[in-house]
Order: sequence, then C-alpha cells, then structure tokens
Amino acid sequence: MGTIRLSRVKLRWHWANLAVRLGIVSVLLAVPVLLAPRIAAGQDLNQDKMAVVFYAEPKVEASVWPSLADAFHAEILREESEYPLPEDVALIRGSSFSKGEEFAGVIEVRLIGRCDVVQQAERVLPPGPLGWVVDVSGEIQPFVFVDCARLAQFLNPTTLGMNDEQRKDAMARAISRVVIHEWIHIDGQTARHTSRGLRKAELTGTELTGGSAGGR
Repeated sequence: MGTIRLSRVKLRWHWANLAVRLGIVSVLLAVPVLLAPRIAAGQDLNQDKMAVVFYAEPKVEASVWPSLADAFHAEILREESEYPLPEDVALIRGSSFSKGEEFAGVIEVRLIGRCDVVQQAERVLPPGPLGWVVDVSGEIQPFVFVDCARLAQFLNPTTLGMNDEQRKDAMARAISRVVIHEWIHIDGQTARHTSRGLRKAELTGTELTGGSAGGR
C-alpha cells in the first residue's frame, strides 16, 4: 500500500498568491475575525470550549455531515492517549454557523472538492498533500484545508469492495484523521511529525480508514 504525505503549505509573505494557484477561495483574506473570535463583554464563556467549523459545497456537506461528526468525535477520544485535544469540542456545519455564536477558539476547516466518496476514475495521483495548514511569518493559523477529491482517489484501493455506507464511513474517518493531524500542528505550533500514530508525516489508506491510525 502506498503512502501519501500529510504536509503543510508554508505561506509567508507570498501566501495569498500561492493560495490562488491552489484554487482556494480562502477566507484568510476576508475574515480575519476568526483568528481571534470575539468575546462579548460580560459573557460567561467556557474558556476551554473549542469549535471546529466545517465548510464544503452544500450538497456535499449534507451528505457527509452525519458520518463525519460521529467519526470526528470518535477520533478525538482515540487520539487522547497520544496528543490530548479537547474532548468537548463543538463540531459545527458552516451552513449553520451563526454570527452570534462565540467560543474560546475556532478552527475552520475547508473541504475542497467531492467528499461524498463517489468512485473516482483511476489515474496517476500527482504529488501533493491531502491536507495542509497555513504558516504566516512562523505562526500556524487556525485554518485547515482538506483536498477531498485527492483523498477519495487515494482511498480507492482501500475502499474497493465496500458498499456505499462503508465507503462513506471510511471517508469520514479519513477526513477526521487528516483534520486532527493538522489541528495538532496548529495546537502545538510546530511542524514536527512523529514516527508512529496519527502524527506521522505519511499515512497509508488503511491507516487513514482502519481501526487505528499509523500503527498505534
């Protein structure tokens, strides 16, 4: 089984031009408020409460959301022994995110392309990451990008023979693991990888979809 890199794109002063070349219509230019979510005067917030907001095409979001939410929560609990992340994180669909909602921290996830696991035509997969984050002047920003079209194609050999429901669940686990991998980069403000577990630089299709990630 081949592996594919879970790497990040370093974008410093030229990051906007590179984002355009990647085909990303990014809110990084337009919505800096999410870098430091507003806290209303006198509002009693749980300072440990994090929110992860997922954005995708409307039809794709509706089709993958139930499986993705379940898989993401399961992976947070699974990753606890390796790298603690907030277990009570709020998962929010971008289409239902209210401007009035406020959290101690927000991670924004952009799902790019088809995430509903339609069988992709077999073709040579060019080099490139499944997911990445943004480094601006040495600070990793709270934005995660996942290339769902590339991910679906990469998982083809692993998901052959699965029925539609199994493929959907496998895709949800893979997206969750890619996002959590990148979230760890954000949380730790480091590009460091490890030799095992979800923090490996490269994971196989089986490691992205199976019962454990990265040979834990």
